[in-house]
Amino acid sequence: MSGNDNETRGAASSTILFFSLLQQAAGGEKQVDWPIAPPGVPIAELLGDLYARWPELSAWDGQIRVAVDLEYVDRDYIVKPGQEIALMPPVQGG
Repeated sequence: MSGNDNETRGAASSTILFFSLLQQAAGGEKQVDWPIAPPGVPIAELLGDLYARWPELSAWDGQIRVAVDLEYVDRDYIVKPGQEIALMPPVQGG
């Protein structure tokens, strides 16, 4: 591989959904398609990439809940192309 950005042209992607306050931290984005190369990427690495794109998200790092295909996952979970990733801030109860 050459490391050329054009190599990602054929790469599959996953949908990332930003909820509540995280939308603002992600520059107003509600949903983005994000390239995920097979065989996949750990959630922790994906979050690092998202923080590089939207630094304000990193302020929420210790509090973000992550769900993949409607199930909460740990940060070592491997996201595969085509999966839906939801990023949610902490939920307050009362």
